Amino acid sequence: MNKMIKKYKIRAYIFLAIFLILVIGFGIYNVMATSKNNDKNKLSEKTENEIKYLDENLIKIFNQMNNIKYESYKISVNTANPSNMEEGTNQSNQKGSGSSGNTSESGTSSGKSDESTKSSESNNSGGKSGSNKGESSKNQSSNETSGSDSSSSETGQKKYELQEEGILTQSLDIDWQTVKNDVEKMYLSIPTITLDLYQTTINDKNILNFNTEFDNLTKIVQEENKVETLRQLCKIYEIYVKFLEENNSSEQEKVVAKTKLDIFKAYSSLDDNNWEEISNYMKSASEEFSKLMTSLDMKEQKQYSINKSYIMINELYKATNIKDPKIFLIKYKNTLEELKNI
Repeated sequence: MNKMIKKYKIRAYIFLAIFLILVIGFGIYNVMATSKNNDKNKLSEKTENEIKYLDENLIKIFNQMNNIKYESYKISVNTANPSNMEEGTNQSNQKGSGSSGNTSESGTSSGKSDESTKSSESNNSGGKSGSNKGESSKNQSSNETSGSDSSSSETGQKKYELQEEGILTQSLDIDWQTVKNDVEKMYLSIPTITLDLYQTTINDKNILNFNTEFDNLTKIVQEENKVETLRQLCKIYEIYVKFLEENNSSEQEKVVAKTKLDIFKAYSSLDDNNWEEISNYMKSASEEFSKLMTSLDMKEQKQYSINKSYIMINELYKATNIKDPKIFLIKYKNTLEELKNI
């Protein structure tokens, strides 16, 4: 009987041990699986932000080729002419020249009488010599003050004000120094972005092509060639669109990116004055974006932005019939700004 009880106890311990091992093992598996999912989610979120970073900076360089900025105002600095300020001061001084002349004469006569008084009093005590030193120091400090005032008046005063600036009033000269700096800054982020993209479903070949084409862009920017810079930017943006297609991005993101690529191709052809080619690109952009018009899973706010963007894209398409680069650029700027809201 005791032997049977011992056998049952041993079996119970064995089952209990197996049960505990299974529970612990299942718990460890869940923790590891959760940790992996968290890491995947973090990596996915990080790569999405990095891809957006590429999009924003490439668009920025596109716009810099025609000095396009989303801000409507810039800070201007005006320096007041000191000669004009002095003219006003001299005119006011001339009005009181008669009274000042009388004052100087009385000051001179009183100065002569004071000289005899000072000469007689100078021999009385040494304390007065100390006061004379004090007066000389005061005169020196007053001279220094007048010297600084004259130097500040020569420098003039700076006046800061907000100046409105748009497509029709902006400078036509490209700020190549800013473009070069912005291109160089992207090199700080590209190695990290490359490593992260290798851990996604994006094709390794496309990642390498992006880095190669970006190096080619840097060469062209150094030469300050606007037409070639725009063409190279279009090549790079095509690879960016592939990133979205291979990274399981939403259909909406893919459609918007393809639409923008067609708009950029049209925009890049402006300097060639090939309006037929520009019109074809804009037609393609309109057809691509129309895919979002039939989508049923859009929120009301986004649907409004989509409808508005569609109208603006078609207006940009119609601008190709007018064949005016400035009108095209105005509508291009407004369309891109609206597409950011989707």
